[in-house]
Amino acid sequence: NLKVSRVVVEGPGVISIIMRGRKLHKLAAEGGHFFGWRFLARNHLMISHPYSLSATPTEHLMRITVKDLGDHSRSLAFLKPGTRVFVEGPYGAFTAGRSSRRHVVLVGGGVGITPIRAIMEEFRQEVQMDVVFRASREEDLVFRQELDYLAAQSEGAMRIHYLVGSREQYPMDAASLMKMIPLFADSDIYICGPAPLVESVRKAAQDAGIPKNRFHDEAFAFHSA
Repeated sequence: NLKVSRVVVEGPGVISIIMRGRKLHKLAAEGGHFFGWRFLARNHLMISHPYSLSATPTEHLMRITVKDLGDHSRSLAFLKPGTRVFVEGPYGAFTAGRSSRRHVVLVGGGVGITPIRAIMEEFRQEVQMDVVFRASREEDLVFRQELDYLAAQSEGAMRIHYLVGSREQYPMDAASLMKMIPLFADSDIYICGPAPLVESVRKAAQDAGIPKNRFHDEAFAFHSA
């Protein structure tokens, strides 16, 4: 009995859809998972579209966050409260359970922060984390208040790094990342963002000697936007 509760504007061209239901724990969903979503609305019922959760689901609430990249994603902003929602999933392995380290680095590029935001609350309390948010403009820093709140509540276990500007200003190579995050080479790496960012951080991880099983990337182009 999942239905749209409300639609929230998060930033330029970015909206969140908050859905309410019952006994959502039975879905066994975690932050980092994605679902196929269909809405009982015109042009949204027959085709399932994959989007990541953008917050850890609760017993009654689920949230996705979508960037306007075309007709389908743009029209989601006009969903009405009470619209019935159908889901398939959860899918994906971009979850906290894949980490075995005491320190993790979470990298989100633009709206790729969506699954990163959701997975942040899934790690054990003793895990230390550095969250890197890359964006071209200040207005693209969606969830900034939420990220700052989580960091403030972590008692020093979580640090947020906002890198706003060009690739030249903030190169994502091994030297730059290890200077910013001294424990980078001894961390599990999670990243979601555009392909160039993912490949830059992948190379940085390789150069830092991080084995492949500690590098976890999410297919941004497929279902995070």
